[in-house]
Amino acid sequence: MPALTTVGKPLPMQIERGEGARLFDAEGNAFWDFYGGHAVALLGQAHPRWVRAISEQAARLSFVTTLAPTSVRDRANASLCAFARMDRSFLVNSGAEANEAALKVARKATGRSRIVAMQGGFHGRTMACLGVTESGHYRTDHAPIHGEATFVPFGDVEALRAAVDDRVAAVLIEPIQGIAGAIEAPAGFLSAARAICDGVGAALILDEVQTGIGRTGEALAWHAEPGCDPDLVTVGKSLGAGFPVAALLLTEAMAQTCEPGEHGSTFGGAPLACAALLAVLDAIEQEDLLARAQALEAQVRALAPPSVTVRGRGCLLGLVLDRPAAPIATALRADGFLVGTSNDARCLRLCPPAVMPPDAVEGLITALCAALSE
Repeated sequence: MPALTTVGKPLPMQIERGEGARLFDAEGNAFWDFYGGHAVALLGQAHPRWVRAISEQAARLSFVTTLAPTSVRDRANASLCAFARMDRSFLVNSGAEANEAALKVARKATGRSRIVAMQGGFHGRTMACLGVTESGHYRTDHAPIHGEATFVPFGDVEALRAAVDDRVAAVLIEPIQGIAGAIEAPAGFLSAARAICDGVGAALILDEVQTGIGRTGEALAWHAEPGCDPDLVTVGKSLGAGFPVAALLLTEAMAQTCEPGEHGSTFGGAPLACAALLAVLDAIEQEDLLARAQALEAQVRALAPPSVTVRGRGCLLGLVLDRPAAPIATALRADGFLVGTSNDARCLRLCPPAVMPPDAVEGLITALCAALSE
């Protein structure tokens, strides 16, 4: 039986292998991967540090019940919390699972049920996550919607203040809305959200599933704005650089509201996932990938033609065109550059590996200029 495909229209080629920031199809054609597998492949393909870590862990211990403490899980949790500047970590398998856990914790901790989320936001395709997702068709495809949610314009402080009262459990924000087209929160919005939440005793949840783990040139995107320390943060995608692993990060105060057994995951925090996580954090530090992500953004901004507006940060960028983006993405693919689109029909979305070489960035912009001139 054919597989049930739910992720969208398949690409017209079969990818067989990868090397660094390049992918190769079954016919041997090469593509510079500026989409990074939906913002996952931060280290590119077959990164030696990542391959070695998983191989060595597989030879030592591939899986054991999460009830059994393991040294690799202890190291993964400690390293992730230090990297993210959070107190506690709960390891799961996907960003949607992390967001589900964040919603559970916030509702229990506050004794409230309503969530205030952002227009244009995306938080996953599970039922609870669809309840706090306003973006595109995702929310309406599986009505009726789960949970109580209010949506406010992204970046509008006054609208947020008006929506948040003592019935609200949490405010949920992506620092940069990825699927919407790499739209960044205005300066001061996250810190204002922190103050608004404090005023009514609501939790602040930051969804950094796309923006986190170095992709924006910061360890987490919220680190760039003082005064917005969240209660709960979700991370995933780049966290395993291709191995499924995600996490809910908590302050100690939030962690103290959780009882043994109310959250769980069969595979969350498995040894192989923890080994992949540790390899990613090690590579970010040892190979200066935060600076490389910042340099990639600077190069794109410097080379982009005047007709193109660049949004986002680091290795999460939106190139806003003066025309529909989908035909341009097709033309770029024919030239050997794989890019994404977004819910903004004129926006190309770039989520490249931080190891993308500068000459590939130059080649992408050259190909983009040629496509726009045709």
